[in-house]
Amino acid sequence: MAFKERDKPFRLLMMESLAHRMDLSREDRSKYASWVKGYNGEVEFDSIMEQLKCENLVLNDLYLNVRGKRFQIDTLLITAKNLYIYEVKNFAGEYYYENEKMYFGRTKKEVFDPLYQINHAESALRQLLDQMGYNLGIKKFIVFVNRNFTLFQAPLNSGMVLPGMLTSHFSMINDISDRLNQTHFRFAKEIKPMHMEDFTLHNVPFYEDKLLKKGIICFYCGSFIDCFINNRTCFCKSCNKKELISKTVIRHAQEYKRLFPEQRITTSAIAKWCDHQVAPSRIRYIFNQQLIAKGTGRWRYYEFSS
Repeated sequence: MAFKERDKPFRLLMMESLAHRMDLSREDRSKYASWVKGYNGEVEFDSIMEQLKCENLVLNDLYLNVRGKRFQIDTLLITAKNLYIYEVKNFAGEYYYENEKMYFGRTKKEVFDPLYQINHAESALRQLLDQMGYNLGIKKFIVFVNRNFTLFQAPLNSGMVLPGMLTSHFSMINDISDRLNQTHFRFAKEIKPMHMEDFTLHNVPFYEDKLLKKGIICFYCGSFIDCFINNRTCFCKSCNKKELISKTVIRHAQEYKRLFPEQRITTSAIAKWCDHQVAPSRIRYIFNQQLIAKGTGRWRYYEFSS
């Protein structure tokens, strides 16, 4: 298990809700699809990392700050030899480098160069290590996980790991026989709480309550649900998956709070958000069991425990 697990990014969760509940423009749907693809690539890479045999610590999806500037690391691998920074890409199709720029082969249009991202992350991490008082070696790699990806004229010694190189790359990592020491564990424990959640809504389209479709959304496929079993279980006719209503209600309360952080979680607000498909009395019972109640009577609202 990773020392720091990967969570679905806040911005992606927001876009996921909006994609289900409103009509997105073609540009926004394309953006959303790209974010989903990127996240899926990172999750696929996580499954590869879980198979490492050497002694290691893995911290996923770090947003850090050094001297007032933020930087991101998709995956930080700590071994007895070095720290390994991985920038994970889920590109598909043919790409090529020319004059130190990266292009998509089909359109011949320039794309954002991942070398810039990884170099920035390496430089920032070195500064942070110095600030923390650690002297640990750093190696950086850009990992392309999609087997339908091809890259021509890649810069030499750039740290790019193409799909066909994944096995040999991690065989090299697994050859590290040395054990982690107290310094490695101390560093992992110190850097983990430095992670700052990214709650920015850059590139998320404008929305407001009246623009969003109300109802219960399937956790598995995103379809709207209108079928319930014994008033305890939600059943999705699209994917045949089931979910306990208690989990459904809490999940939709979390979604509502994420979209409208200034609003309080009340029985009536969540009943409306679920299009009145769950009785207010049932919602109130679930909230009283799982959330923290504030206020009394008609002014009662609920909060999630921190």
